[in-house]
Amino acid sequence: MIRIATDSTADLSKDLLEKHKINVIPLIVTLGENDFLDNGVDITESKIFNFVKENKILPKTAARSIEDYIDFFKGLLKEEDDKVVYIGLSSELSSSFNNARMASQEIGEEKIFVVDSKSLSSGIGLLVIEAAKMVEKGYNAEEIVSKIEAQREKDQASFVVDKLDYLYKGGRCSKFSFSIGALLKIKPKLQLIDGKIINTGKDMGGLKQVLKKYVDSTLAKYPNVKKDICFVTHTEMDEEISKFIFEYVKSLGVFDEVIEQTAGSVITSHCGPGTLGILYLYN
Repeated sequence: MIRIATDSTADLSKDLLEKHKINVIPLIVTLGENDFLDNGVDITESKIFNFVKENKILPKTAARSIEDYIDFFKGLLKEEDDKVVYIGLSSELSSSFNNARMASQEIGEEKIFVVDSKSLSSGIGLLVIEAAKMVEKGYNAEEIVSKIEAQREKDQASFVVDKLDYLYKGGRCSKFSFSIGALLKIKPKLQLIDGKIINTGKDMGGLKQVLKKYVDSTLAKYPNVKKDICFVTHTEMDEEISKFIFEYVKSLGVFDEVIEQTAGSVITSHCGPGTLGILYLYN
């Protein structure tokens, strides 16, 4: 049997994980001297925001060790003919991919297939769901890997950040950019390109209007969509705004299913509150 696996940055809900039989290894979030697993139980987004507010520093995030991956993969190899296809966080953003790859070499690369998603959050989730559907259709592990590696090049994963606080604290924007951005209410658009997070634009104004413009411009730039699913994924934010964007994307009639998701603790730790993206695959 082929088992599909990923890490917690795929930001898939419990219902989707169960529906598609997807296995997850949680990454690590560190608040001060305390480590937590990114599983929605040990650590919550509210706990992160309270920590940052009280301590004026960001959480730290970390990959799992090679030994952790070995234990995780071995736990999925229940039968002699079992194989695992693991699709994890972009290798440009974390050592997770490399640790998983080395674990697969230790166990046997004929048993464990490790794929670099070149993405994050629901961008990974889309690929993982695609892989799970291929298992249901009877594809073998090699075929799944080949198709996912082709599809990852057409995985629209981007998001708009409301405030620059977390990017500034994390060293991802200068003090000057932070100050000007706060003054002019600039909302940067960040996009995954070849596995790296690239600033591909910015808009000024209220978050709702900026997000609506972002949705329109993204669909105009990548119009040849795979219609089956689109994620509207966000960190903690004004519910009226997130619902407005969710309903707006649905109203366009472009996708068969639009799913609203809340980003996990690892993504939240780097982006902060008020971050939202639409994520989908295209042809």
